[in-house]
Order: sequence, then structure tokens, then C-alpha cells
Amino acid sequence: MIKKCLGCGITLQSKSPYTLGYTPDMEKDYCERCFKITHYNAKIDADIKINNKELLARINSKGGFVFFLVDFLNIYEEVIDLFKSIELPKMLVITKADVIPKNIIKDKLLKKVKKLYDIKEDIIFSSVKTKENLDYLKNIIKDKKQVFFVGLTNSGKSSLINHLIGANITVSKNCNTTLDFIPMHFDNFTIIDAPGFVSSSFIDGMSPKGIVKPLSYQLKNKYYLKFLNINLNMDIDNNLTMYINNNVKVEKRRCEEDFNNQLKVDNNVDFIIKGLGFINVKKGCLINFNIPRELIEVRESIVGGSNE
Repeated sequence: MIKKCLGCGITLQSKSPYTLGYTPDMEKDYCERCFKITHYNAKIDADIKINNKELLARINSKGGFVFFLVDFLNIYEEVIDLFKSIELPKMLVITKADVIPKNIIKDKLLKKVKKLYDIKEDIIFSSVKTKENLDYLKNIIKDKKQVFFVGLTNSGKSSLINHLIGANITVSKNCNTTLDFIPMHFDNFTIIDAPGFVSSSFIDGMSPKGIVKPLSYQLKNKYYLKFLNINLNMDIDNNLTMYINNNVKVEKRRCEEDFNNQLKVDNNVDFIIKGLGFINVKKGCLINFNIPRELIEVRESIVGGSNE
């Protein structure tokens, strides 16, 4: 009989300790990988790859309603394209709403996202910490009968499901914690946790623990900002506000670095660094940076101006 791990959905096996799904005891409900993630916060299997096209095909071949989850710092074109590629009835859920800065008006943010990305479906915020819209989600689940939770890896799918129905799916900051579909059957409905989609290029593991505190700078063109391994400079004196994990140390230094990439932007745009967050740039300029271009996306700002 095939038995699947209740934590990640992978098929359990006891023959190969170095293969996914291994457990030393087939009577257990969790694989050794999930045990280590849960009890030791181990960061393992970082090289596991999810094929987005195959995952989309599997989702679209099934019946039901889809909650597509994305957190506030990771809304960008590639993610929205994945959402739009889902053919089942769906809703966009902006998770971890408790980290959204207090200066941002959520209703205006929602309208801006909906208009900017031309989203026809409903969009709501949710938070397991403040319980925002959890009852609303529960009512939809009961009404739709079969519901999929999908989204970018580390978007909070498993955590949200655990809080909604008291499940015990493995939750961690690792990418690809959920490896296969995990169906949970109840008397009147079924919830399915899907593996997370993976962005083609992103910075891993920078999800904030608390409210994002915007960092504002008046940056003269003779200086650059250094954070993580990223260097960022602009060709004119400019005002900018960073929306990133506040545990990231940001330094302002006099320009002595080489920047191997540059991008010209208009007034009031968000300079997105995939997986990390974004920087609201007030004045049109030439931005110099040292990270791969595929990590960067630029959009009309969803926070500057009328949202503040």
C-alpha cells in the first residue's frame, strides 16, 4: 500500500536513507526530511526543482476552486502570469498581510494591484497572525467543496491551511517544503495543498518576521547603497524608500564600486528585487546595480503617491 508523508506529500519509503520520502519506520506518518525541518529547522534539499509548467498542467487538469497565494513583497509580473495561467475558478490571496507597513492603505493597494496587473478575479488579504479574513476563507472552502492552495514557494500556503483547519503540514522557510499534492478530506469538502511554484530567478529566504518598516533615503549620486551582496546607485540625486526584510543591513557608501548592469526608469516606480522586496524610486533616473538583470523587475509604483 502506498503511504504518503502528511508533512510534504511525498511517498514514504524505508529502503533508501538518501532518497526523498525515507523513514526508518513505515508506521510513522512523516518522512525523516519533514521531521528534521520541523524539529531542527534544518535547511535541506535546496536543489529540489519544481517544473512550473508541469505543476500548472496538473492543477488545470483537476476540478475545484483555487486560492493563489502571494505575499506583499513578492507581487511581480512572473508571479501574476502564473496566477493568470490557472484555468480553474480562482482568487488571489495576498498573505502575511500583517507585515504590510502601517503607512499603506490596504484598500488602495488592492485597487492598484488589480488595475496595474489587469486582474479580473477577486483579491483579498489574509494573515494567520491577525486572523484577517480567515473566516471568510473558511466559508468559501465549505461552499466550493474542493479547494486548492497554490502559489509561489514560501508564500505561506501550508501555514494558512494549518491555521484554517488545524492540519499539521510541514512549515519552514525552505523552498519546496511541500513536494507533492497533499489532499485533506473532510465530511463536506476537500483541501489540497500543492507544491509551490518557483520563480525563474530570485533571492531565497528573505521573508520578514514582523511589520516591514520602510527605509527612506535621500541618495546623492556620489553614493550607493550596499545590502546583502547588492550594490545600488543612481545617476542623479534621488529619494527612495525600501520595502524589504528589516533584518537586512543597509549601508550608504561613497561610490567606489563597479556596476555591471543599469536600467533607466520613470518617475515613481518600484524597483523589484525578486524574493527580497522592492524600492520605490521617486524620480526618473538611471539605476546602476551589480546583480543579474533577471532578478530585477520594474513597475508603476503600488505604494508611492496615493497609497501612502
